[in-house]
Amino acid sequence: METNKRYFSLLTLIILVGFFLRYLYFIQLDGWFDEWNMFYTVDPSLSIDETWQRYFGDRGDHTLPEYYPPLNAFVLKSFLNIFGYSVENARLLTLVFGFGSIILVYYLTKIFTTQRNSLITTCLASFNLFLIWQSSEIRPHSFVVFFSLLNIIFFFNLLRKNNIINSFLYTLSSVLILSSWPFTLIIFFGKLIFLFQDFLINKKKNILINTCIIFSLLIYIFLNYEYLLYHLARDEHYTKLYLGFFYSYHFRSFFGSIFIGGIFLIIFSIMVLYNLKNIIFKNSKENLLILIIISSYFLTITYSIIGASVISPKYVIFILPLIIVWVTLKILDSNFKYKNYFLYILIFISIISSSINIYNNPIDRPPTKKMLKIISSSKVNKIFTSETIVFNNFLKSHKIFKKNSFEVENMMNFNSSEKSFWFLCLNNPRFAVGDNNLPDEKKCKFFQNKDDYLLKDEIRQIDYILRLYEKKNLKNIFIF
Repeated sequence: METNKRYFSLLTLIILVGFFLRYLYFIQLDGWFDEWNMFYTVDPSLSIDETWQRYFGDRGDHTLPEYYPPLNAFVLKSFLNIFGYSVENARLLTLVFGFGSIILVYYLTKIFTTQRNSLITTCLASFNLFLIWQSSEIRPHSFVVFFSLLNIIFFFNLLRKNNIINSFLYTLSSVLILSSWPFTLIIFFGKLIFLFQDFLINKKKNILINTCIIFSLLIYIFLNYEYLLYHLARDEHYTKLYLGFFYSYHFRSFFGSIFIGGIFLIIFSIMVLYNLKNIIFKNSKENLLILIIISSYFLTITYSIIGASVISPKYVIFILPLIIVWVTLKILDSNFKYKNYFLYILIFISIISSSINIYNNPIDRPPTKKMLKIISSSKVNKIFTSETIVFNNFLKSHKIFKKNSFEVENMMNFNSSEKSFWFLCLNNPRFAVGDNNLPDEKKCKFFQNKDDYLLKDEIRQIDYILRLYEKKNLKNIFIF
């Protein structure tokens, strides 16, 4: 009893620390291009038809379609309709799923091993940088990780006990994850291999669970037929298959650095080779995890060669917790004398890495919140920007914007009746052009030829130029 209380206390502490790290990242995070567009799509004040128009590319002053499944857009739209349309609230939903995923890692590991060992995987997941970073992004990735883990847990529940409740929960979660992210078909590919292997080795037919899988796939196709045609029509994605991928296999991204990613890739490779015979000729429960992981690489590489390139760690983020769980299980199963110390060292390295690199997301984001804080310290509340409706919508949906009653318009709507205003110009943003020392963009010089306005202040931050203009005194204009 005392041991259980101790484990529960440790689990609670690990989960709370994981939440704290995600919250720390959450409160300082700024948005970037992808998030601006998704946030614009999910405005809860729009009708269903208007939301569909934005989803398929209507951006008011330009066209840019979305390609993530529409389920994510309508879930977020519903959430914001209840809690309010703000950038912070949109991130809050992602944070909830990111936090929930830590708990599910614990329950998934418990299927295979003891409470104590489950704490190790939970700790590694809590401090994983990639999972921390994705837990605040206004994109569907944390949602997908959460329901993928839940679906695999339901799969094992159904495998253990065939009944109506387990069948329903498994089928429902299957349709949900497939409708959330088409790449989760990889999970089902891995399951089918696992079940086929179970049939060959143990002569188990698993009729009910195979029926549930087929039924889930049919429901998914029926509900998402138009989306599938729309998505499969793409002949390219934003990510390319490149030579460097075959050196890292996403581990650099998954673990936040070359060093830690390299350590986990080496361990993973050794464990695969060491357990290869068991993976092929035995049908242990944890084999499902490695079959899904291997399937993810096989299918994405194959599709990238014969179709559109889909080599992005975000596309297969759901395998990351599976890698953590499987590697930990195999280390614990090994005959390595110092395996426990080795795992403690891995945890220690992960803690140090997350503490140092938590704000070093590889996608550089313009410091929008910082610029709004600078503007809020003045008495001028009018802002003109050089950007589109999508950006301006994101800007005005920050709580600090609403609190200070700011107003924002595109610079092309400027009229000379303004007495004073701020001009916020997005200047060679790093997410678009990388680290650079480029000259200022032409759009940032828009107000330099306005002779009846004085430049009162100029603040340069990376990705932005912020200028304060004030109308000249009319008496001074006519002095020769």
